Amino acid sequence: MAEQSGGEEKETRRAWEQVGQHFSNVGKRIGEHYRNLEDETKPSAATQRQTVNDAIKKVVDEMDQAFTGLGNALRDPQTKDSLNKAAKSLGNALDSTFSGLGQRLRKSSTGEDTPGDIGPGEPGGPPSA
Repeated sequence: MAEQSGGEEKETRRAWEQVGQHFSNVGKRIGEHYRNLEDETKPSAATQRQTVNDAIKKVVDEMDQAFTGLGNALRDPQTKDSLNKAAKSLGNALDSTFSGLGQRLRKSSTGEDTPGDIGPGEPGGPPSA
């Protein structure tokens, strides 16, 4: 398979960097909402970590808090905007990646020589003219 040209490779790398940046922003916003809820709630099991029941309760409470924070974040217009940008950048990165792959596959199916091709007269290749 032929390698991407320098420009295509840079564009693909840039697209994936944008995906990372946008999802990082979404993660930060969700974390902010989670921490805001943490400040509002009382630490119910912090002083009684010795018992299994309290430990289970704390895990359930934390999961509830995390999902509530996620729900709050998804209702926040700025978080929605960040998530939309992240999704679009993911789509652009995937498009760039698969577009380059499609071009390389089309080139190889049109008969352009690529390393490893079997030529006429070679074992397993087409007969010599």
